[in-house]
Amino acid sequence: MYNVLRDKMINQELELLKDFESNSGWFYKNISIIRKDGFTGKFVAVKNKKVISSGDSVDLVISSLEDQGENPAYIFIEFVHPEGFTLIL
Repeated sequence: MYNVLRDKMINQELELLKDFESNSGWFYKNISIIRKDGFTGKFVAVKNKKVISSGDSVDLVISSLEDQGENPAYIFIEFVHPEGFTLIL
């Protein structure tokens, strides 16, 4: 019984990671379109390969996701930098 429960939890976690990776890939592949759609300079939340929320701060996006019944911990959230922006670490 324990092994079945553990395997189910592992499969759910793997599915969440795959979804996160898929949405992340979609974001970076479509960044030009996302910018053209008016999201430059905003945080966006992506689920199922579409923007489901955006805002000027990550707190606003998180609040919006919670209002939609989403758990922000499982949603890909990223800032849309202007084209040509270089981040130096």
